[in-house]
Formats: sequence, structure tokens, C-alpha cells
Amino acid sequence: MIRISVILANIAIAALLAGCAAPVTQRVSVSDQAVKDEADKQREIAVQDIVEEQKRLARIYQALRTKAEALCPEVGAHLGVYVMNRPENEFGRSYERVFGIQNRLTTLFVIDGSPAALAGLKARDIVLKVNRALTPDTKTASGIFEALAPGASVTIEIERNGTAQTIAVQSVRACKYPARVAPEQVINAFANGKEIFVTRGMMNFARDDIELATVIAHEMAHNTMAHMDAKKQNMGIGLLADIATILLSRGRVSNPNFAQAGAQAYSQEFEAEADYVGLYILAAAGYPIDDAPKFWRRMASANPGNIRGSHAASHPSTPYRMLALEETVKEIKDKIAKKLLLTPNLKDGKPQRTSDGVEKNKD
Repeated sequence: MIRISVILANIAIAALLAGCAAPVTQRVSVSDQAVKDEADKQREIAVQDIVEEQKRLARIYQALRTKAEALCPEVGAHLGVYVMNRPENEFGRSYERVFGIQNRLTTLFVIDGSPAALAGLKARDIVLKVNRALTPDTKTASGIFEALAPGASVTIEIERNGTAQTIAVQSVRACKYPARVAPEQVINAFANGKEIFVTRGMMNFARDDIELATVIAHEMAHNTMAHMDAKKQNMGIGLLADIATILLSRGRVSNPNFAQAGAQAYSQEFEAEADYVGLYILAAAGYPIDDAPKFWRRMASANPGNIRGSHAASHPSTPYRMLALEETVKEIKDKIAKKLLLTPNLKDGKPQRTSDGVEKNKD
């Protein structure tokens, strides 16, 4: 009976397809090998673009995370070397052919002017050991790098052109949050309290280093001001209200949604604070800040719905963000003129303790 049903289903599908409209032109012929070769070329172009975007992000972020490290509560050792193993997917061959990435841990790139570059590390170096510990894969090496004390000296044993050698790298203090390119093509960037992500869409949208640095500094500010922890705390308070409401109503109210409301509490204020603190980070890193506010005009052009703004929105309106940043530019330039410390003003007037232990007094 089952076999008959399958046969009847196939007959029905064949009849349906016979009745469907079909193309009427005579297509050119393309060999399977030509399609395969073109797929390889496209994968190589894709990995080249992805790596170039990560290099651009790393280069710009290097100045922010090292020169403005005093504004970060968590600091670590910055080396400026990016390593990886050959991926076990369809792009593995492309990484090997374009960048020489092998099954052994390989240097993908070294940021110009970084401690690793100054010490002599180069792309395509095979990384054997870090501080005498074997580094067979990216996870192991990343764990060692993240555990390094700020400003620590590091010995990296490599193999270059078949010859082993040891390179000593003097790391520098830097904000501890790694920054990565996210694959999405939407215009966005986000932070989770421990890392920073900039989408490929935003990488393409930010047309110069200052614009991209403005975006990164904003996300750094989210992490330095512990906004994710604050949101989790607010959501937890809302969750307690949810539980209390359900218990007191004896189940008659099943979805009070206070947890969601708590998670959104002060969302616009957190974003405005990240704009404010981010501009201080940008200035501390030595980037020019005069035109940074105008970035929000371009963002408004890309997302016109954000011009109007609303109380329900998670971000302030783009006109408010631009004008508030213009006022922040004036505040920062006034401090520079008066030779005051470049630290954000706090509401309660208490001194801000930074990663180097120095108390930064409000002016």
C-alpha cells in the first residue's frame, strides 16, 4: 500500500511539473569543473575580504584599547598578533592558499606598530609555544594570551620557513575586551560586557577610520560602564515582580512581562551614556572628535525611522544623539584647553577610579 502511494505521488508530481511554465531560451552550457573553479575563486575573495575587515578593525581598535586603557576597568596584555588553525569547512583550502594557514597554529596577521610587529613576528609564522606552553590550536593560545598580566613579557616559539626560533615580545596594557567582525550585513555593532562586535555591514558603512573608531568607542563604553550587568540586574528585578504578580494573582495573571520591562529600563539613557563616554575614549586615544557627531546624520540617512524617536525605542533619536555629542565635544575641548584630565563627569561628583588606580576627579 505504501509503495503504491509513493508511485501515485510521483505521478502527481510529474503531471504537475509537466503543466508548469518553463524557460524558453536556449541557455549556454557551463561545465561542472568550471563551476567548481569559480566557487574556489569566490571563496578566496570572501576570505580575503573578511580578513581585511578584521585587520582594519584590529588596527583602529589598537589605538583605542591601548591609549585609552586607563578608562577601562578591565585591562590585559596587548600583543597585536592574530592566529588561527585551518578551518575544517569549505573555506579551509582558501585560507591555506591565500594566507598559508595550516593545520598547525599559524599567524594570520600582525598589526602594524604592535608589540608583536616590533618584536619581529610575521604572518605565516607557525606558533609552537607561548611562554613554553604548547599551542596546538586557537583556543589554547587565546587562553594563554588572555591570562597574561598587563604589560607582561612573552616568549613565543615559532617556526618560519622550516627554522625554529624564539621571539620575545614586550606586551602593553590595553582594554581587555576583544573586538571581532560579525558576519551579518546589517549596519550594527554591539557589546556583551566582555567582547565587542562590529558587523560587516557596519564595517562597509563606516567610510573612514574616525567613523569606525566612533562606533568602536561607543561599544567600548557599554563595557566600561557595565551596562550589560545593569540590564541583567534590572531584568532580575522585573523577574521578581513577575513571580510576585503570578503568585498574588493565584495564576490569573500568567504573563505580566515585568522582566522585559526591566531589561528595557534606562535603555535610551545607557545608549546616551555610551555616546558620552565613548567620545572621551575617542579623544583619549588621540582621534579628532570635531566631526564625530556628524556620524549620526549618516546613520539617520541609513535608518530614517530613528530621526523621530519615541519613548518605546531602545535608542535616543539621531538628532538628540548628534546634538548631545556636539555639546560633549565642547566639554572635552574645554578640558583639553584647561589641561584637565579627560574623564567623564559623574552625576554624584565622586572620583572615578580607573584601571591604573588613579582617582580622576570631576572638574
